[in-house]
Amino acid sequence: METKKEKGKNNLALKAGMGTVLIVLLAIGILLAANMAFAFRDIDQRIGHEVPAPGGELPSAMPFNQSMDPFFMVSTAISSVMLLLSIYLVYTYLKDYMELKSHFTLGVLSAVIAFMLFALTSNPLLHFFLGVYGRFGIFQMVPYVFATISLAILAWVSSK
Repeated sequence: METKKEKGKNNLALKAGMGTVLIVLLAIGILLAANMAFAFRDIDQRIGHEVPAPGGELPSAMPFNQSMDPFFMVSTAISSVMLLLSIYLVYTYLKDYMELKSHFTLGVLSAVIAFMLFALTSNPLLHFFLGVYGRFGIFQMVPYVFATISLAILAWVSSK
């Protein structure tokens, strides 16, 4: 039989897991909504005024496997590992905050969420699928905004 203390810890872990999933889904939703907002601002440059070839494919279209170079794959792998680690840390600090109710833990949790958003928005594979790879735009700048927010939160928490 589980004791009351063990049930409380299991309940806390479940709540923290659900909170982590909610935070990740919210971050992805905001990112996709932002992409949809900017999707049609340069549609004429994306598709151009080219006539499709007899096979039905635009001449400038490049297959996915030919568009990847080693740096693309390595940076995608590093960004993905950073994303997984930050999701784990969001879960850990969310669980700790729910148990301790400490301002320090909340600050670290906020910084880790900003790092998670940095990892999500800096992933080149995401840029490729959203159609912004190789072009300067909002998705080239957003990762640096999240990293700056994260460092500012950590500096603020450390000063207290």
